[in-house]
Amino acid sequence: MASTAFYKLNNIWKSNRIKEDTKLKVNTSNARSVLLYASETRRTNRRIESKLRGFERRYLRKILGIRWEHRVTNKEISERTGIRPIVEEVKKRRWRWLGHVLRMSKSRHPLIALRWNPQGARKKGRPQGTWRRSVESESVESGKTWNELNWLV
Repeated sequence: MASTAFYKLNNIWKSNRIKEDTKLKVNTSNARSVLLYASETRRTNRRIESKLRGFERRYLRKILGIRWEHRVTNKEISERTGIRPIVEEVKKRRWRWLGHVLRMSKSRHPLIALRWNPQGARKKGRPQGTWRRSVESESVESGKTWNELNWLV
């Protein structure tokens, strides 16, 4: 859907009359907002994060008119645009949403679902990645455990 939103604005990206700053603001308000819609509730892993980064880089290059022959690094593009990386934005939104859910009353469904631990035997093989597991892995990076996060609120 974000790709569709981006391509619907193709006339703006190709225009020489519109400044880069304006194009970046239009991208942030339209295509990027579609990409980030409900991103705080989706699980992520390295593969998904890589796809998000690739999507963002590809379209920023198109907006800025940078082709592969120009040999411009991704770091130069992020410095030039000043836009926060998409993966950081997703993590920020996820943590903000987690704080919101943890402050809810104990009878609310999102909090009950967040703390729910299914009973019974699991299937064989590696467990699937879940939203909670992605948050737990991020909390380990920050030095907090899941129980400490629940206790903070």
